[in-house]
Amino acid sequence: MFGKAGRAQSASDPAPLEMFETTIRLKPRDQWRPGMTPAKLVEELDRTVKLPGLANVWVPPIRNRIDMLATGIKSPIGVKVSGSDLAELDCVARDIERVASTVPGVSSVFAERLSGGRYIDVTIDRAAAGRYRRDVHWL
Repeated sequence: MFGKAGRAQSASDPAPLEMFETTIRLKPRDQWRPGMTPAKLVEELDRTVKLPGLANVWVPPIRNRIDMLATGIKSPIGVKVSGSDLAELDCVARDIERVASTVPGVSSVFAERLSGGRYIDVTIDRAAAGRYRRDVHWL
């Protein structure tokens, strides 16, 4: 098993900085525990590998990269919900997540949890700031 946190300096790596990519090299299927299937393996990994605020997506690395290049997200299909009320957006996204998880063939569904933004407005007193270094040119 090996992994990567962050992103490479490459146009072919659209991964966000908070994404962790972990690659697990599996034994050949004839060496798996009796009764183990790919679906059971994913269930076991989902129970074991949990990080707060992150969702697991179990796909081969090349497919993941192609999906991200094509859609900008870690899956071949995404739903974008927009509006101004964060509470309502979160409610709608969770409803979509619940319904989408019942669609046959869907292997994982995750609605990004909204927590609002943290912003600070900075107003620079350019005259006062200019006294600290005369060689800095303020825009």
